[in-house]
Amino acid sequence: MAKNAGVRAIAKEEKRLEKERKRQVELANKMLIPVSKKTIETLGIICFDPSGVFRLLENRWMRVFKVTGDIKALASIAPKLSGRIRIVWHLGEDGGRDTCHMLLIENGEIYEEVRQLMSKDENLIKEIVRITSLNVDEVMNHISGEFGQNIRFSYASYVRGNKDWKKECFLEISEEAEKFTVGRLYGEAFYALSYPSILKEGFIETLRGLGCQMYVSLDVNSLTTEEQLDFNRAIEKRYNKRLSQVADSDYVNVSLALVILCDSDDAREIIEKTVMAVANGYDIMLTPSFYEQKKVTESVMSLALIDSKIMRNVKVDVVGNLMGGEANADA
Repeated sequence: MAKNAGVRAIAKEEKRLEKERKRQVELANKMLIPVSKKTIETLGIICFDPSGVFRLLENRWMRVFKVTGDIKALASIAPKLSGRIRIVWHLGEDGGRDTCHMLLIENGEIYEEVRQLMSKDENLIKEIVRITSLNVDEVMNHISGEFGQNIRFSYASYVRGNKDWKKECFLEISEEAEKFTVGRLYGEAFYALSYPSILKEGFIETLRGLGCQMYVSLDVNSLTTEEQLDFNRAIEKRYNKRLSQVADSDYVNVSLALVILCDSDDAREIIEKTVMAVANGYDIMLTPSFYEQKKVTESVMSLALIDSKIMRNVKVDVVGNLMGGEANADA
């Protein structure tokens, strides 16, 4: 009995300490503006800094930037970043205006610590490309525009009105196993399952030339030295071959997703075959995201507010050619 009482006392103390730790975290983040419970449930946003930093569930923090310039070189600094980056290209229909955004995603509990990580990563990124940060209103207005919503988002109004940000800014997606509809459009979402060891240049440019409205999303995350060594050992074991010593910057973690939008289901079927043929020509194994059409599409079009990815270890130079490398590689 005494032993059981001791176990209960320890468990009670651990619970008290965890509760106190969470209280201290919330005190450290009290300068951030909270959102409605509905928004926490639907988008995972907990609170935000109006300047443009979102605090999300699972200790995830995010900031959005517009990007201009040749972004290919971002691959070379990705191993040096503490956070994950996501590049999202919106390729316009029939030569329409393209856009390119970059998300910087950090992990942590306390805003001040996360802000320092973001600042360090931003400075590295600014050495490579021109980036312009978006505030919260600009981010949400952009997302609502991607979904075809004609609204004027104002965080002050939406917080005061206790509104569900997803309900206000997103259109409902109706999905099937390998396709979806949103508004009057027919779409399909894809994931890349594998990549070549050597990738020729021009993938994004070839997709742009199809003249179809689509989104291309590329997540890049560094590998720790331990992860790099584990990966090398796994490759050596699989192929029974000793690898030469490589730096931990030789590989990064990557996820590639595509979303196509068409004005008819027949057009979607044609573009599906074309997109997969293009990917095959670059030795990228692309597949429809079966039974995850809505999740993947919302993740891409929401600029990662809703997170979805399938990460693979890929060589840095391959990632560089995914990001750019075309004759006209400006983002």
